[in-house]
Amino acid sequence: AIHTFELAAFYTKWVQDFFDAQHPVSGYVTDTAPFEGGGGGPAWGAACILVPWQVYLHYGDKRMLERHYRGMKHYLLWMHAQTDADGILFSKLPQGKDTFWLNLGDWCAPDKKQPPRDLVHTFYLWRCTDLLMRMAEALGLEGDACTYRALAAQTAAAFHRRFYDAASGSYGPVGGNVFALVMGVPAERRQRVRDALAADIAANGGHLDTGIFGTGFLFETLSDNGLNDLAYRVMDQRTRPGFGWWIEQGWTTTSEYWEGWGSRNHPMFGGGLSWFYRRLVGVAADERAPGYRRLTIRPQPAGEARRASYATRTPYGELSAVWEKRDGVFELKAEVPVGSTACVLLPCRHASEVREGGQPLSRVPEVVVTEDNAGEVALEVGSGRYTFTVPDPAP
Repeated sequence: AIHTFELAAFYTKWVQDFFDAQHPVSGYVTDTAPFEGGGGGPAWGAACILVPWQVYLHYGDKRMLERHYRGMKHYLLWMHAQTDADGILFSKLPQGKDTFWLNLGDWCAPDKKQPPRDLVHTFYLWRCTDLLMRMAEALGLEGDACTYRALAAQTAAAFHRRFYDAASGSYGPVGGNVFALVMGVPAERRQRVRDALAADIAANGGHLDTGIFGTGFLFETLSDNGLNDLAYRVMDQRTRPGFGWWIEQGWTTTSEYWEGWGSRNHPMFGGGLSWFYRRLVGVAADERAPGYRRLTIRPQPAGEARRASYATRTPYGELSAVWEKRDGVFELKAEVPVGSTACVLLPCRHASEVREGGQPLSRVPEVVVTEDNAGEVALEVGSGRYTFTVPDPAP
C-alpha cells in the first residue's frame, strides 16, 4: 500500500490512535484502537513498531520515530516482561489471563493449521527488538541501540534453543522454518533448515503452507536462500492453496482464508506480493539513506519469466526497473529519480561484459564499478535513465 498510495498522513493518524489506546502502566497495545473486542496478539500489537519503521524507510521522515519512540519502548518492555525464564514469549493480558482470541500466533494457514503460538510470539519479540535497535541508531541513541542489539541476540538464541529439532534439522512446517531463516539461523544449520523449508513445500504438493505472517516472509526468504525458482513456482500455482487459485476463481480482491471462506475484504496476505518488486524485479529502499535517497536495483530472474517490470513514485520522483531476456542477452532498463543514487547489481561473470547504452563501462564515467565478483557485478549510479546489457546468465 505504501508503494501504491501516499500514506504518510494516514499512518500518522493511525499510529497515533494506537498509542492513545496504549495501557498507561503496562505498555500493552490493544489489537484495535479504541479496543472494542476482536482477536489478535503480540504480532498485531507489534504494528505500533512495524508501521513507524516502514513509514521511515519509505518516506525518510523521522518525526514518527521521534514522536512515538517512548511508546514503542514501553510496548517492547511489556513484551519482554511476558517472557518465561528461557526468554520465550507467551503473553498474558494486563489482567493476567490467557485469552485465546487475544493471544493468537499466525493465522489462516491452509486447513487452519498453525505453528506454535509461542514460536510466532518470540519471533515478533525479536523482530520488534531488532527494529527498535535500528530506530535508536537512526535517532543517534547509541546507548539504546547497544541495549536492543544485545536483547535481540538473546531473543534469537532463546528461539533457536527452544524450537530447533536437531533430529529433523527443522523449526517446523507452517512457517516455523521461514521465521527462523528471517531471524538468521546458525551457519552450521542453514543448509538443513533451507532443505527443510523446501521439503515443507514439497509435502504440500508444491504449495505454500503459511498463514498471514509466514506468507509475508515466505517468497523473499526462499529467494534469499538460493530458492528463487521455487518461490516462482509456488507463486505461480493455479490450484489451492495459493494466489493463482484465487485468480482462477475470477476474484478481484483477496480472501480471508486460502480456501475461500469468510470475507473478500481481507488484504492481510498481500505482504507476500512484495517478492515481485523487491526480488523478481529487485527494487528496494536502502535503510542507510531512507525515503529512496539511495536504493538498490538487483533483478533476480526466476522460473519461466522472461520479463518483469515495476515502477513507483518515491519522494524524489518516479523510480522504475524493467528487465528482459531475449536473444541470449539480459537487459535492464532503470530510471533513478533526481536526487537519488542507486546500487545496481547485475548477474554476469565480469564487469567487462556489461554494456550501458551499448558502450563498455570504461566509456561511461557516470557508472562506477564497486564490486566485480564471479556471478555478480555491483555498480554505483546517480539519477538518470540507464540501459544495461549482459550475456544472459541462464538463457
